[in-house]
Amino acid sequence: MEIKISLDEYADVPFIKKLLSQIKGINHIEISENDKTYSWEEIENSEVFAKVIEQSRNQIKNGEYEEFSEELIDSIFNKK
Repeated sequence: MEIKISLDEYADVPFIKKLLSQIKGINHIEISENDKTYSWEEIENSEVFAKVIEQSRNQIKNGEYEEFSEELIDSIFNKK
């Protein structure tokens, strides 16, 4: 079983972790930040994504892009 607790930026995380570790039945405590996972549909439908795509299209239309050689792309992605 799992319990998720959301904390604000001022929470005393070390104290909370120590407190939880003393409760019988708790065998693992994991602290994470911003672990929200978004589906591709959520990303595509977001305003931020729409703005990025629009900006990208405008940059291409205005000639604001660089072309890279296939060798450079392969070296970036470690293809040989």
